[in-house]
Amino acid sequence: MAKKKGCLFKIGIALLIFIGMIFVLFCMVLIMPSEEYETVNYDIPNMCDYYTHIKGNGEDKVTLMVYMVGSDLESDGGAASEDIAEMTAANADNINITLQTGGAAAWENASISDGKTERHIIKNGELQNVENLGEAQMTSPNTLTDFIKWSASNYPADRYELVLWNHGGGTALGFGYDEMYPDDMLSLSQIGNALSDSGIKFDIVGFDACLMGTIETAYMLEPYADYLVASEEYEPGTGWYYSEWLKNLSDNTSMPTVEIGKKIVEDYINGPDSSFFDSNTLSIVDLREIPYTYSKLCEIMQQEEGVLDSRYSVISQARYNAKSFGDGEYEQIDIKSYLEECGKSDTELDKVLRSAVKYSGSSSYNSNGLAMYFPYDYPDYYAEIKTETDKFGYNGYNSFFDRFLSIMGTGQMNYSSENDYSNYSWYDNTNYDTYNVSDKLEVKDKGDYFALSLSDEEWDKINGIDVWVYVDDGDGYVDLGSDNVYEFDDDGDLRVDFDYYWVALNGQVVPFYFEYETPENVKDGYTYGYVPAVLNGNEQIEIMIYWDEKHPDGYLAGYRPYSEEENISVPQKGFKQLKNGDTLEFLCDYYTYDGEYDGVYSYGDKIVVNGDITVGYEYVGEYDTNICYELTDIYNNSITTEMIEVEMN
Repeated sequence: MAKKKGCLFKIGIALLIFIGMIFVLFCMVLIMPSEEYETVNYDIPNMCDYYTHIKGNGEDKVTLMVYMVGSDLESDGGAASEDIAEMTAANADNINITLQTGGAAAWENASISDGKTERHIIKNGELQNVENLGEAQMTSPNTLTDFIKWSASNYPADRYELVLWNHGGGTALGFGYDEMYPDDMLSLSQIGNALSDSGIKFDIVGFDACLMGTIETAYMLEPYADYLVASEEYEPGTGWYYSEWLKNLSDNTSMPTVEIGKKIVEDYINGPDSSFFDSNTLSIVDLREIPYTYSKLCEIMQQEEGVLDSRYSVISQARYNAKSFGDGEYEQIDIKSYLEECGKSDTELDKVLRSAVKYSGSSSYNSNGLAMYFPYDYPDYYAEIKTETDKFGYNGYNSFFDRFLSIMGTGQMNYSSENDYSNYSWYDNTNYDTYNVSDKLEVKDKGDYFALSLSDEEWDKINGIDVWVYVDDGDGYVDLGSDNVYEFDDDGDLRVDFDYYWVALNGQVVPFYFEYETPENVKDGYTYGYVPAVLNGNEQIEIMIYWDEKHPDGYLAGYRPYSEEENISVPQKGFKQLKNGDTLEFLCDYYTYDGEYDGVYSYGDKIVVNGDITVGYEYVGEYDTNICYELTDIYNNSITTEMIEVEMN
C-alpha cells in the first residue's frame, strides 16, 4: 500500500498557508452542479425491444403507481406525508396517480388512517381516499400484486410507472419495512414474483429507497420493466422531490423515458429537500442492456477466479478500496470503481456499464450508477444471499465468491483459532498459501518515538491502518476511540506515536471512532466516523462527523440511532438532525489497569445545542496515554501492535 501520512483533513501549518485558495475553491464548489456520469451508447447484439411503446405527441395515457410503506419514516417525522404533499402540489391531472399507503403506526396526513392500509388517487391537487384495506401487510408480495392489478384495472394506460417508497436494504435485504409486521421485508425474488403475478409490464420501476441501485436488482427487474431508477447509496428521509418531474410528465405524457429519469435524478440531487452534504446518488438504467452487462461481468469474475491464487492480494485490496455504500454494512460496491481498482477498467464491461446507466447524478465521489454485491466483511450471510439471488437466476460467478471467501477464510483461520469457516457450504479445504504478518508487529524504540518496521512486501499485505488511544485518568483507562491518523518516517517505518490532539465538539474532546476514508488521491474524497452519545437523557445515538475538501476542519452531518444488533439490519434513511435545546452527553468505554472492561461511562461535560456545533481537534489534557495501531490485512484480519505508553511532553 502507499506510504502516506493519514487523515488528510487534520489541519496543519502547510494547509493554513493555502487557506485563501481553499476558500475560493469552496465557493466555486458551492455553485457547481453535482457530478454526472457520462454515458455512451454501446451496440449490444440481439437486444430485445422495449415493453412500452410511446405513441408520441402527448397522446399517451400514463398511470403512476406509488406503493408507499410509511414505516417509521412517516410515524417519526412525516416524510411520507411530505412527499405526498409534493405529489399533490404538482397538479399533474393529465396522468393517473394511484397511491397505496400503509405500514405506519401513525400518519401526519389527516386523510390517511393510522395503522391501516388504504388506496387513494391524486386528482385536482388533492389526495382522495378510494378504499380501506384494513391491516393488509405491505411487505407481502400478494399485497403489492393486488395494488398493481387494481391500479391497472381501474386506470388503464399506455405507460405504467411504479415507485416503491420506503426503506431499502439492497441485494442483501430487499425492500420495505412495515411497522405492524417488523420481521418481514420484500426480498428481490419476492418483488419479482409480485411483478410477474401482476401481469403488467412497466416503463419505469423506481425505488425511492436506500441501496437498491444494484445489478442484482436490475437483473431481477429486467423481465418486467424497461428502466430502473434507484440509488446506490443511502437516501435522505424525504427521498425524491416529486413536484417538478410529475408536472413535466403531466405536461407531456409522451416525454421520453430517459428524460423522465434524468429529471427525477436532477430534482433529487439538486432539489430543495436534499441536504448539500448528503452523499446522494441516483441513476436511470436501461434494463434491456442488463443481461449483456451481466454476461460481461460474469466473464471478468470467471477470469479472475482462474488466477485468484496469484491475484488475491490485488483483488482483496481492490475490494477494500472500491467505493462502498451503506457504511459497508450491506456489502455493496460501485462496479466501475471496483474495475478501476483491480486494473480492469479498459474492458468491454466498462463500456457496456457506461451504456446501461443512461444518466446518473451524485454528490458523492466515484458513484457511477450501478453497484454490485461483493461479500467481504460479513461472510456469514453469503450463503443465504447466494440462495436468494439464485431464485431469479443470478448465479454466474458464485464460484468466484466461493473461492475468494475460502482464501480469505483460510487467512483468518491461520491467524486466529476464533475463526472457523470449515463447515460453511462455500468453503473448500484447499490448503491455500496465505501470508500472515501477526508475528511482525513488535515495535522498536527510536529514541523520540516508537516505530513499526515491515518490508515493502509486507506493507503490501496491509489494507488499512488506525490508531487507538487510551487515556490514563488515574483510576483506569478511558477508551478515547480510533482515528486514521498515521505517519511513516524517513526509514519507511510506521511512527507509533501520539501528538495529544483529538476530535472535539465545541472545543471539548470527545470519544471518536473512525469508520471510513476514501482511497488516497480520490477526487472529492472524505473521511467519517462517529461520536457515541446520549440524546436528551434517554436515547443512545452516534453523532456522525465528516471531513472533506470543502470542510477540512470537519462538520457534524447528523446522527443515527445506536443499535446493538450484530445482524445486518434495515438501514436508516438519512441522518437525523439535532435541534436547538437538545442535550448531548458523551459516552466512553472504560478499562481497568489490568485491561478488563469496566463498562460505559459519561465523558466530559454535557452540550446543549444552540446553533451549529463546531468540529475540530483539541489538546487531550495533562494525562498519560497508551496507544496501539490496528492494521487490517488482505484477509480482513485486525492485527494490533503492542500497547505503547506515551507520556505527555
